[in-house]
Amino acid sequence: MTSDSQTANSSSPEQFVVQVFSEFSRETVQRRWHAINVIVRMSMLAGLELQLEPALNLVCDMASEIIPYERGLVFFWDEEQQQMHLRVTRNLEASDQETFARGNLLNLWTAKFQRPMIVPRGAHEQVDLLLDAVGAESVLILPLFVRTRVLGSMQLFGSSFSEEDAQLLWILSLVVENLLTRDFANEALIKFAFTDFLTGMKTRGYFETQLEREMKRAERSRGPLALVMIDIDHFKILNDTHGHHVGDVLLRDVSSVLMKDMRQIDTVARYGGEEFVLILPETNSVGAYRVAQRLRKAVESARFFAGSPSDVVKLTISMGIAVFPQDAQFKRDLIEAADAALYEAKRSGRNRVVLCSDLDRKTEVS
Repeated sequence: MTSDSQTANSSSPEQFVVQVFSEFSRETVQRRWHAINVIVRMSMLAGLELQLEPALNLVCDMASEIIPYERGLVFFWDEEQQQMHLRVTRNLEASDQETFARGNLLNLWTAKFQRPMIVPRGAHEQVDLLLDAVGAESVLILPLFVRTRVLGSMQLFGSSFSEEDAQLLWILSLVVENLLTRDFANEALIKFAFTDFLTGMKTRGYFETQLEREMKRAERSRGPLALVMIDIDHFKILNDTHGHHVGDVLLRDVSSVLMKDMRQIDTVARYGGEEFVLILPETNSVGAYRVAQRLRKAVESARFFAGSPSDVVKLTISMGIAVFPQDAQFKRDLIEAADAALYEAKRSGRNRVVLCSDLDRKTEVS
């Protein structure tokens, strides 16, 4: 093993931490007055009411005026999933974004040291792998604070960065803390508003917004997207027989079955009454049918209690599947296609899964 590789392997992250201060030196003020004006502008915008992602985009834009960088990643804490998520990228292809979506070592360092860090190529083996993936020679990492806690990191990639660059961005980070604190709280309120109180699932409003986002993402990546509509069979009879209180309990229990073992990228929402919807990104008709059959069998085999452990009821669900872009190219058309498949599943006997593409073939035959 060469001495260079030994150094890269043994480098302690503490050495990459930049010593920063709460004020600028006279030399920095004279030399970087334009960058300081950018920070002053940011302080004037800190009172804006923004959602979190637009706020992070604004910070990225301001950072680009302070220092030139080639590519950027911004991670921020997701309170619901209790982990860092990639929220903003700069100059990265959609396919590259999936590579970084789950975070990296730099997020851990940011949370630990709570100061800017500069890591050049050759200084740390794992960081070199990240630099290779991004195509850069150096990375500057900046912590993002919410109420003095590090809840995010901005990772800027380029040819090289100076300690003065880190000092300028450190002050920017302190300036935007109030903005991010307010917008992070707003995001939490929005998530609360988009959660169905009875089932714990996302609401129909959230589903409508998320479906639009996922369809745009699928269009960019030229990949499939499956929409599954679900209805509990004969639920009205259960409500009439056992009462609405028992019906609510059964809705919660069925919801738990539907949400179990779903991927993080999937969306499970209550569409209304006893109807549910699934958004399955990067999933074709074969994959969606497999998921739907798994869920159908799980509900069919589960034991549901209608008020007491001695009163066991058996439930089944019917499901309709439509896939973007083969079944529909627009949001409303995709929902209607999945709904038509669901209607056919119920019309033809319930407790089954029907693909929209099968409806088209039936129409051609008839």
